[in-house]
Amino acid sequence: MHLNELKYHAADLVRMLPEQTLARMAASTKVDCYAKVLQGVRLFNLLLYALVFCKTMSQRKLEKVFESRIFCTLFDYSLGEKVCHSSISERLSKVRVEFFREAYEFFYDKLHQMYSSHEIEHMSLVRVDSTMVAETCNKLKKGFTVGTSKAGAPVRKQVKYTMGYDGFSVKLAEVLTEPIYLSEDIAMPEVIQGMIKSDPEHRNLYVFDRGLTSLKAYDAMESRQAKFVGRIRTNRKMETVRGLEIPEADKNAPDKLVLDEDKVVHLHKHGSREYDMVEYRVISAHFKEPKDTTRPQNKGKYKRVENEVCFITNDMELPAKDIVEIYRRRWDIEVFFRFLKQELSFSHFLSVNENGLQVILYMTLITAMLLMIYKRENGMGYTPWRSSPVG
Repeated sequence: MHLNELKYHAADLVRMLPEQTLARMAASTKVDCYAKVLQGVRLFNLLLYALVFCKTMSQRKLEKVFESRIFCTLFDYSLGEKVCHSSISERLSKVRVEFFREAYEFFYDKLHQMYSSHEIEHMSLVRVDSTMVAETCNKLKKGFTVGTSKAGAPVRKQVKYTMGYDGFSVKLAEVLTEPIYLSEDIAMPEVIQGMIKSDPEHRNLYVFDRGLTSLKAYDAMESRQAKFVGRIRTNRKMETVRGLEIPEADKNAPDKLVLDEDKVVHLHKHGSREYDMVEYRVISAHFKEPKDTTRPQNKGKYKRVENEVCFITNDMELPAKDIVEIYRRRWDIEVFFRFLKQELSFSHFLSVNENGLQVILYMTLITAMLLMIYKRENGMGYTPWRSSPVG
């Protein structure tokens, strides 16, 4: 069922909301301190309604929704109350994020309780990646700039959202606004370390793209006994410790890949003549046909073609073909990002300060989980945003 079809089930979605639980969270987090009209639960309901039922999001749109008959009827509010868009803006900038964080954790646990132990096993594969959102109004309080603008126009600020996605929902997400986080070698390890701390049994296996190449980050994960799969440059300097055998039947991998070599290596330390003594495993492969990997925004400007790829992992047990399959499933988070941006207006800033950005992040993730819970409870199945090229 598509999101547009779910809109016809609005009353059912609202009935799923745990009113008493949300009220207890509001009290414990003191989210309603100094709030006269837009109390925490009401703001929660307003944002949820707008995320599901409005094609575009803005504070003026929220002002109209707040006063609308259908919103008031759906959530049993009295007609006639008003709130201006400037009040919504101020409330988002000051409201206690803890209330929305606790609500997010509640729905995350509720969603996972609906799956069998076998299904939950698949959730241990955590795809880690970032997505960028750029401002359109030049009012963003914090953020970093990338590149240059045309004709002397100001460069738009951007915010990075880095997430760990288990194929069903987001385990951990961060709003990153400082320029240092432009590097994935800084952004992704911060989220991964956060998930490692919350997973003392080390059940997760983290998969990330070639944006994360830091030896320091690899060593930090290895020291915490956290397994990972990633990609490295084909010309990365390393020394071979020993070779590993690839069964002939396993050499033809998904996505028209042929596995060439599987070996244990020491990676070269950047800025040094020495090699790191921690052992990693590198699997080399080539495409049966050269693959066009030009980014969509660069089509027509130039063409980038790849023939060889190298995967890196600290898992010495899994077959090489399984390592490649794990990396292939990393693409699920890219499709999830596209869902958030296209279906839940995540590509627009409803607030321009960090507090509001965090609130909207949590509400967007809560909305996505609510839609999944509804589908699961009503036997509609759940088809995650699938597909998977190696990239």
